[in-house]
Amino acid sequence: MSPSPLSTFEHTAIPVEPGGGPFALAEAEAEHLTLIGAALPGFCERGYRSVRLSQYCGLVNLGGRLIEILPKVGEHPDALQGRGVLLRMLRVASDLPLHRQDAAAQSDRNAPLLEIFIRAFFEELLVLLKGGLLRRYTECEDDLLAVRGTIRLQRQFSTLANRTDYVACRYDELTADNPWNRFLKAGLNAVRPWIQSLALQRIWFELSPAFEDISDIPHPRAMLKDLRYDRQAARYRPAVAWVERILNLLSPDLRSGNNPAPGLLFDMNRLFERVVEQRMGQWASERGWSLAAQDQSFLFAEINDAQRRPMYRLRPDLVFRSHGRVTFIADSKWKRPALSSHHYVVPDLADIYQLHAYATASRCNTLALIYPLDPHTVAKAKNTVLRLTSSAASSPRLVAGFVDITHDQFELSDSLRGIPNLL
Repeated sequence: MSPSPLSTFEHTAIPVEPGGGPFALAEAEAEHLTLIGAALPGFCERGYRSVRLSQYCGLVNLGGRLIEILPKVGEHPDALQGRGVLLRMLRVASDLPLHRQDAAAQSDRNAPLLEIFIRAFFEELLVLLKGGLLRRYTECEDDLLAVRGTIRLQRQFSTLANRTDYVACRYDELTADNPWNRFLKAGLNAVRPWIQSLALQRIWFELSPAFEDISDIPHPRAMLKDLRYDRQAARYRPAVAWVERILNLLSPDLRSGNNPAPGLLFDMNRLFERVVEQRMGQWASERGWSLAAQDQSFLFAEINDAQRRPMYRLRPDLVFRSHGRVTFIADSKWKRPALSSHHYVVPDLADIYQLHAYATASRCNTLALIYPLDPHTVAKAKNTVLRLTSSAASSPRLVAGFVDITHDQFELSDSLRGIPNLL
């Protein structure tokens, strides 16, 4: 059985000690994280006797022990809340097939991330088994007592010339021992040493008999590129996706070489962008507005030798339009904003400059910065609308709004819902 994972939070410095420990890295583990940081720029930074993590959350294999990195939610983050937030966001804004699980399940948030992902994989296998494992015709050759398929004449009149009781046959057999099920069995075998809960061990023993007649394969990742989805195999997609991720994380042969696989990691900046995009997209469609994500524009054009060319590309997260006209522009920020002494939001100066550039390039006077709402912020932050100085006749207004990441509905703050009143 594998050791318990080291659980920590994003943007945390993990101490490095000679022998490691429950809350510290061994030297070899720190070196492993450093190598992953080289393969995934920005993942971590090596310091003196510590490794500082960035905004990536999820799981990393340290070569025998996993590290579980959770979102830092609130002033005093805890694993229960961070795990719940990450799972909630993954269910709505990632390609992980987590839809079969209850988003608010207490057992999910109490379990380590690895066991949550293994349970999701097992649920997909159970669905496949209910519909029956995929069977494919495979060409077989054997010496039989009766003719089946076609006779292999060369073998029949040479090797079996004196054996009139046997017929050398070549035939097609419908079997479950095919690449699809071999790949699933590889995932089932890979998770076995890492399961700690009795409930998951029981499910594993219930699933494994269905794959007893399936061949083991030494290098399952090499098989992945040869899998072709047809109408019958389409239902295998979620389970195959889980196996691919599980093998990347747990299977030693997939982590060889100079660039170890980064594990099962999620950039929280990108994940929050997708959550906000989906939630604000629903809100915009209710008003008949269109939404463009990562819409490209330019700050100004340079005039040189009678040539105009665009310069300084801008790419706001969200651009809302009504009847073809830009109504307002928003950027999502995965961070807790500073608050003034009167509890109004004080955005970072760099974010102000960025939104001001959007307003200038798009001639849009309504802007928004969207932050995650956590228990600390909801108790203190007031609705905030800033008016930015401008040389234009009307100054742009900047709304500081929130999306509640602590509930499944991802509710919008009053300041965001009130944006139509500012237009």
